[in-house]
Amino acid sequence: MEQTTLKQLLEKGPVLAPCVYDCLSAKITERAGFQAMCLSGGELAASYCGLPDIGLVSLQELTDAVGRISASCSLPMIVDIDTGFGNELNVIHTCRKIAKAGAMAVHMEDQTFPKRCGHLQGKEVIPLEDYLGKIRAAAYALRDTDCLLIARTDAYNILGKEAAIERATASVEAGAHITLVEGTETLEAIEEIGRRVPGWKMFGMASAGASPKVTYKQLVDWGYNLITVHCAQWGAIKGMEEFSRSCLETGSDIFITEMDGVDNRPIALFNMFGLQEWIELGRKFSPKIHAAKEFETKS
Repeated sequence: MEQTTLKQLLEKGPVLAPCVYDCLSAKITERAGFQAMCLSGGELAASYCGLPDIGLVSLQELTDAVGRISASCSLPMIVDIDTGFGNELNVIHTCRKIAKAGAMAVHMEDQTFPKRCGHLQGKEVIPLEDYLGKIRAAAYALRDTDCLLIARTDAYNILGKEAAIERATASVEAGAHITLVEGTETLEAIEEIGRRVPGWKMFGMASAGASPKVTYKQLVDWGYNLITVHCAQWGAIKGMEEFSRSCLETGSDIFITEMDGVDNRPIALFNMFGLQEWIELGRKFSPKIHAAKEFETKS
C-alpha cells in the first residue's frame, strides 16, 4: 500500500503534527490517531545524542534516525535539518539523503552555523541572498521526490517582523512549498504573518518559548496549514519523572498495574511493533519458531 504524502494531506486541509524523537514516540503518535509527525531537531539531540539543540547532531546521526523511524511508522514525517549542514552543495546532499531515508518534508532555517533552538536568544541569520541560494539548492534537490521544502526564517527576533515576512515571501518565490516564521512574540504578529505571507504556512506551537499561547483553531483561521506541537516530549518527560519517583519511593513498579487504561505487560509493547506478525512470518519458514505468548500469571 502506497504511503500517504504530506502534500496529499495538506491538499485536503490543515494538518496537526506532534513532534517525535524516536520509534516509540512515533508509534504512540500513530496509535493516537494523528495523520503526520515531525522529527524535532531539539528532541532528537536530547534523546539520541544527549546534547543541547545547538547544532551538534551530525547529518549521519539524523539520517539514521529518519530511516529507523520512517521504517517503523506509516505517518508522513517532517524533518528538521537545521541549516542544511553547510553551503548550497551540502544542502543538496542533505536533502537527498533525508528524502531517501523517508522524510515527506524538511525544514531548513536561515541561522548562521552553529545554530541554536529558535526559542533561545543569541541567534544570528545569514544574508538574504545567501539564504535564498540555499533554498533554491534545496528545491533543486527535492524536485523529483515526494518531499516538501519548508523554508524557516529566524529573522523575526533579530531583524524584525517586516524582514521575516520579506524572507518568507522570497523563499516561496525561490521554490519553497511551505514557510515557517520562528519565534513570533505576539498574537497580532502571528495573525499578520498568516495573512501576508503567500502559500502554505507552518507554525510551531511552543508557548513556553518565545511565542504566546495560541490555539490550533486560531492558527487555522489565520491561514496556517501545518501546525506542530511538542506533546510527546513533555508528556514523556512528565510521565517518566513521576514513574521513576514512585519506583524510588516504593522500591517496586507494581503500582502501574493499578493505573487506568495502562497495559504494562511486556507483550503489549512488543505487539505495538508487530510481534505477532513477525512470529507468523517466521513460522512460514521454520516450525521451530514458537508462538509468542505471555507466561501465566504467578500467584
